Amino acid sequence: MRDVPRVEPSSYLLTRSMLRFLARDSRNPSTALVYWLGVAEPSREPCFFDAMQKFGLLLQLVLPDERPGVFVKRDAIHSVQDCGVVKRLVFKDGSSLDVRYAGPCSNLFDE
Repeated sequence: MRDVPRVEPSSYLLTRSMLRFLARDSRNPSTALVYWLGVAEPSREPCFFDAMQKFGLLLQLVLPDERPGVFVKRDAIHSVQDCGVVKRLVFKDGSSLDVRYAGPCSNLFDE
């Protein structure tokens, strides 16, 4: 019989879709909406704080209408389009998100 390699949970997580960003659910602010690369609809995490801890370092940004915002995974950003104070984050799957940010585009993603 062949030996089957043991798959550690941490290596399994690396094969899942990459996180684009987290946002609070407007109907239940303690719940996180989790947006994945390549997936149109978000999944839900029951505890926003736990989701923040689970996904590591995230960049907090404000939406253009000044609603408190989203928490973006920098590794998921392909490029940033500068529209003045509003920046368009273009993710690796081609999706995009407009955010309010007055700083340089180079601060928003790793080249």
